[in-house]
Amino acid sequence: MGKVSNVVKKMTQEQILAFEKSGEVSFFGHCLKLDDIKVVRQFKRPENVSEKEIDAAGDGDVLVILDLRTDQSLFEAGVAREVVNRIQKLRKTAQLEPADPVDVYYESVGNDKNTLEEILKSQDQYIRDALGSPIVPKEMAPTDVVVLGEESHNVHDMSFVICIARSTPIISPDLLSHASGNSNHVEALRVYLLSKSLSRLKNQFQSGNGVITVDCIEGYPLIRLQLGKHVFLSAGDFYLASRS
Repeated sequence: MGKVSNVVKKMTQEQILAFEKSGEVSFFGHCLKLDDIKVVRQFKRPENVSEKEIDAAGDGDVLVILDLRTDQSLFEAGVAREVVNRIQKLRKTAQLEPADPVDVYYESVGNDKNTLEEILKSQDQYIRDALGSPIVPKEMAPTDVVVLGEESHNVHDMSFVICIARSTPIISPDLLSHASGNSNHVEALRVYLLSKSLSRLKNQFQSGNGVITVDCIEGYPLIRLQLGKHVFLSAGDFYLASRS
């Protein structure tokens, strides 16, 4: 049996896996079963890797290996989840319904402003899927924004302010040239749009295949406004368009 024992000790990983799958292996005419060979798993840490980076534990039959090294993508995903969680709690505090149209703004107030912005950009799709809209930099908020809730937070030493505001129509800079450079006409159009509910404006744009005609402002000519070019129904929509 000495020859058999020596061969068993030199079994390759492929042979061991095949043995565990079939339940038996033969050497020199001896058929060995699972009860005859005990497979013990041990972990050999790679060179130049410490216990703080990779660790393992097991009972011989089962071995669990943990990679404890920082993973940037996992870190960013964790930050995004924390931010989304705080926004959802703020919505609840503001007693908002899931269907209430709102824009979410953020403002970094710490030394890691660029880091937070990069994380939010990299996790943009997850945030939009979770909230139904992007998070917009606070500097893009209209001056007459109606704030429904605001809180300061700190996540992983990154300080920021989250603000939830009522969604309002956003005038595109393109509208000025479309209105023949008449800033007074643009302001009159802004007031007109703000006088309408978002649901009504949305229905009007849908009925007009993305275009509405405004001919009821005294002293100004008829003008056709295109959704997504001259007008946006939320700061989130305008923010996404400005990035593309």
